[in-house]
Amino acid sequence: MKHLSIFLLLLVACSLFASEYEVGDHELLLMPTAYTMPKGASYFTDYELVFINYTRAFTSTTHVGIFSLFPITTDFVETISVGVKQQYFRSPNVASAFWSNYTPKMGLIMLGNVVSLGRDTKTFHLGVAGAHNKDNPDWEFFFLVGTALKASRRLTIIAEYSNSNSLIEDEEFKGLLSLGVRFRGAKISWELGGIRPLQSSGDFLFFPFLKGTFYFN
Repeated sequence: MKHLSIFLLLLVACSLFASEYEVGDHELLLMPTAYTMPKGASYFTDYELVFINYTRAFTSTTHVGIFSLFPITTDFVETISVGVKQQYFRSPNVASAFWSNYTPKMGLIMLGNVVSLGRDTKTFHLGVAGAHNKDNPDWEFFFLVGTALKASRRLTIIAEYSNSNSLIEDEEFKGLLSLGVRFRGAKISWELGGIRPLQSSGDFLFFPFLKGTFYFN
């Protein structure tokens, strides 16, 4: 018990020196980071005008959110998912968080962990996640790598790479590469980018990606 108390005190002390959260820091383009909002804050994100997400920080290390397809038809309820991110370590240069997502209608469960390194102008992120649903008991594992480079106070350059255990077996497919920029204000951020498979794709270059995040505190 004594050792556990000392460990918890160290975690609290480390958190006091963590970088201040800025709108959008909780993820890159799509990849979650280990960073969290202050207690009581929340954000609303719209992806491609098609998917929406509302998340609230119930503590300074705990996010709880709801994600779904935009309500174009009544079938959107089948895509409603509940997600949780729990940051369990934070120091001036390192943070780590566990995250999970559950979609009841599809019986889809996703579990993941991400480690974020660096602070302020340069950050690097490593993540791994597993997913399975009621129709397929075998787990599919995803591997995520990303970086964010702050070019100025308002502009951040973002890059992500992702792959999965089943797709790694495909000799032609080398994963997905995402590149983009974040334009950040005090309460809103916009991300414009592109996503492409790392394989021969003819004249195709990038699938366009647009995201807007509104921050409330």
